[in-house]
Amino acid sequence: MFEKPHKIAITTIDIINKNYETDISFVYSNLKNDKISWINLIKHTISFFHDKYNIKCGYKIAINSNLPIGCGLSSSTAFTISIVNSLCKLLSINVNKSDKIKLCQRIEQISMKTKGGLLDQIAILSSKKNELMKNYSKDKLNILGYLDQTRSLLALSTDEIIESLNPTKVISSENSNKLIENYLIGGFILDWGPEFFSKFPNTALIVRGDRPDVQLSAIQSGNLNVIIATNNQTPVEYVLYEANKYKIPIIVVNQSTENIIDEISENLEKVTFNHPDKIINANAILSNSLNFDELFEILSTPITT
Repeated sequence: MFEKPHKIAITTIDIINKNYETDISFVYSNLKNDKISWINLIKHTISFFHDKYNIKCGYKIAINSNLPIGCGLSSSTAFTISIVNSLCKLLSINVNKSDKIKLCQRIEQISMKTKGGLLDQIAILSSKKNELMKNYSKDKLNILGYLDQTRSLLALSTDEIIESLNPTKVISSENSNKLIENYLIGGFILDWGPEFFSKFPNTALIVRGDRPDVQLSAIQSGNLNVIIATNNQTPVEYVLYEANKYKIPIIVVNQSTENIIDEISENLEKVTFNHPDKIINANAILSNSLNFDELFEILSTPITT
């Protein structure tokens, strides 16, 4: 979130990073590289806008993300693009997509001291279906295909979650090999419960064991694969009955809801490909997204000197 401050020196930048509990403040005239890489991304991005567009204001920036640093998920690219998009919107600056891709690459190369390519930037900024093919076919590039992002390939199964959380009790291990693509946290929601939970496929509900209202709403959605009951509280008998009827495992754990979320987040970094549904999904993605006929034709063409 970017905001132009009203009562602040015109070239001061205040940053609140909600993830790493860090408050940073610096002035535009002091843009030496910092030891913390994400601060350098902000500094170099703001430096570019100040110099190119003669900007004379400061900012208040609030940062919040669920992508950990250095885990191979292109978090630095996503972070850079979010800063650039925010500044463009805040300052009413129009930068076309092609220039924005090259700009974000350059900022990341300078601030992170890397030689990264353009693929991450292209994927994020041209992520709408068929847009990548449409944009780059204009340049007469030979596009062999594109791969849509899918959660299933990075999903844990219920069995893997059970193994990692060390639960005090597992009620019904039937259907425990299903993949979990979405994690929903039980709490107050304005939508009708079953309708809200039905928006997300292959879900795990993380909620205190004494919340039958939330648990039953999730069960009725038809998309629930497992209930993780926190605070070592076993759900009431009617919830157990309904979960058993739909063959939904219930995992009872000692930890709080917040701690369970942290543990699952850590385990997502250790995801493997050893699951039959992942193999089926990967095969479907490749079959639908790649032009194998053209690829094989290229590979079979003799190399000439």
